[in-house]
Amino acid sequence: MALVSVLLMSALLIALYLRFLDNAGLQVRIDSRQEAVMQTRWAARAGVEYAIALLFQDKGLGDSYGESWKTLTDATAQEPLIFGACSCTVTVTDESAKVNVNKADEAFLAALFDFYELGIIDNSALTGESERRGAASRLSSRILDYIDEDDTPRTLGAEFSTYVMHGYVPPRNGPMVDIRELLEIPGISSDLMVASGTRPGLLDLLTVYGDGKININTALEGVVRCAQGLPADYDHERREDYFSQLLAKRPFMELAGFTNFIVAFDWQIKKEYTNRFITHANWFKINTHAQHGEAERWLEALVKRDRPGQCRVVRYVEIP
Repeated sequence: MALVSVLLMSALLIALYLRFLDNAGLQVRIDSRQEAVMQTRWAARAGVEYAIALLFQDKGLGDSYGESWKTLTDATAQEPLIFGACSCTVTVTDESAKVNVNKADEAFLAALFDFYELGIIDNSALTGESERRGAASRLSSRILDYIDEDDTPRTLGAEFSTYVMHGYVPPRNGPMVDIRELLEIPGISSDLMVASGTRPGLLDLLTVYGDGKININTALEGVVRCAQGLPADYDHERREDYFSQLLAKRPFMELAGFTNFIVAFDWQIKKEYTNRFITHANWFKINTHAQHGEAERWLEALVKRDRPGQCRVVRYVEIP
């Protein structure tokens, strides 16, 4: 019996010891995981600070996609930044290159969506209306109906009754505060929001930031072509000549470079058109992705920059 008791006690002690080792190993793994998560968090923040430093250093009169803050995106996609044991990719987006949806008119939006073949298809399209043009007009109408203050739908738009019918939250009837609100509009899906091949998505074309002026140096060709205000008597050939010369001259990096181009091409182009554009960027989105083993962290920062280069982080959004 004594021997059995000793063996049982020994077995119990061994079991407790093994349990201790297992728990200790689990704790080590938990601590290691927490440390990795913390490292990715700080690496993502370091990526944001690095991008802001490049924006701060850029004090030129114009902004273009040849500058270090933009080339950082492609560079880190090929060779991520290394912070300690973490790798980090950085994407810097010029929000000033996009159309402020809260300040755009319907003709501009409809032309822009038509140019990139973006739209909402509806079986109740008007008789004789091309499907493509009708889809683009429907998309622009629904966006502006979501924003405007009244409850009267445009011809191809949608107001309160349509939202209720489809089980949507009623329209804001005020300026959007986040461009992702577009998904709250009936007919707008994630497919329209993101790019597909060479076709941009709504996230590439529209923003809620800025005063409505567009960075002529960094805007997509369709955004430049669809801006209203060129002389009404310009025929197709004259318009193509203008855009051919304009796109070839970009970026305008010197003082009054764009204005001088306009005067040289046609001094009768009104200031109202020229004032639609700027040559520098004020609003940026910085997205970073840090990774350490299986631990990952995404961070999005909205940055406002004034012309001397001072940058202010308006919003941080962390995604575990």
